[in-house]
Amino acid sequence: MTEGKAKFFWLHGVSRSGVHRALSDSKRSIYYRQTFRQALVIMSVIATSMLVVAAYLSDGKTQSYIEGVALALTIVLYMLLRKSCRLVAESPAELLDERLLEIRNQAYYVAYQMLAFSVGLLVSFMWIASRFDVWLLQPNQLTPLVLAFLMLGALLPNMIVAWTLPAEEQL
Repeated sequence: MTEGKAKFFWLHGVSRSGVHRALSDSKRSIYYRQTFRQALVIMSVIATSMLVVAAYLSDGKTQSYIEGVALALTIVLYMLLRKSCRLVAESPAELLDERLLEIRNQAYYVAYQMLAFSVGLLVSFMWIASRFDVWLLQPNQLTPLVLAFLMLGALLPNMIVAWTLPAEEQL
């Protein structure tokens, strides 16, 4: 195997051969069906929402169980979304053609707009609440919310690619 073929892109978490294998896969797998990809997106939203809900549970034991299950489920869904999108959201630009590059760039643009809006909304609520001496977050609520935000940051580009990627018959 030559050096160029075995190249691993550490910032993207993919290898050149892995991307080529994913993009050239001709099997009619369930992973590549649009309805399956959209179901994964819906399940990812539910799993991330479970992390947010876990933050507001009063029982610490129940909170930790739901948080652990939601985090594990979110990580599994992240891996499934990556596979179903053929690693398009993680691939470096040099490994994609112009059409896939445009899909990936648009997904990142929309994902970062959504993250910026949600962070702005959260900071606004926190600022308004602090003006009235009402604290929306307690220290034990911070961990699940930070985990939810980090997972959402990792999931959103894949979720958008999975939702908007045309059906395999159209590719």
